[in-house]
Amino acid sequence: MDLDAKPTLVAGILSDTHIPYRMKRLPQAVLDGLKDVDLVLHAGDVDKPEALAPLWKIAPVHAVRGNVHVLDLSSGGASLPRSIELHLAGRRVLVTHGHLPGLLGLWLKGRDVMLRLLDRDEKQRFNQRIACRLVSLYPDADVIVFGHTHRAHVEWLGDTLLINPGAVCPTFRELPSIARMTLGGDMPQVQIIPLDIGRRRVP
Repeated sequence: MDLDAKPTLVAGILSDTHIPYRMKRLPQAVLDGLKDVDLVLHAGDVDKPEALAPLWKIAPVHAVRGNVHVLDLSSGGASLPRSIELHLAGRRVLVTHGHLPGLLGLWLKGRDVMLRLLDRDEKQRFNQRIACRLVSLYPDADVIVFGHTHRAHVEWLGDTLLINPGAVCPTFRELPSIARMTLGGDMPQVQIIPLDIGRRRVP
């Protein structure tokens, strides 16, 4: 199927599933929320790529790697590509996790954890900083999909639409979520879908 030639398509978007270290499997609410999409975009931290198998029963899956999680002993799915560029319904769509690799990325991750423990919520600014950096790295993209912060975020920067679907895995002070994006017509449409899976890990 030539997805670039399709006049309209729907992409299901998810990120930060953290399977099997923080969840054992994808909740049914995720599969229900992605029903009838034309393709699935996973923006990193799947941890074990074989956990993507249920998504392949819905539509073709395009997934990128996430970042290293020392406490989980996880590489974040290192066998997956760092980024993917797709041509969908006439638009250039870039998928990446959004983290900074290396020691700086680890330092920023630790800083984010400390701020949460101190009851300071900076995830919105974190999303905005990542969005600005990604637009400068990928100036030709029409849509950039990222994850990493575990908080949903939709923002236009110039002519570029940036989408973070939030995290599937339950996260402190966050509601699990996924997204659906419709391409075709004048403007992409994005819907953030909250997931009613509770705040416990899926057994």
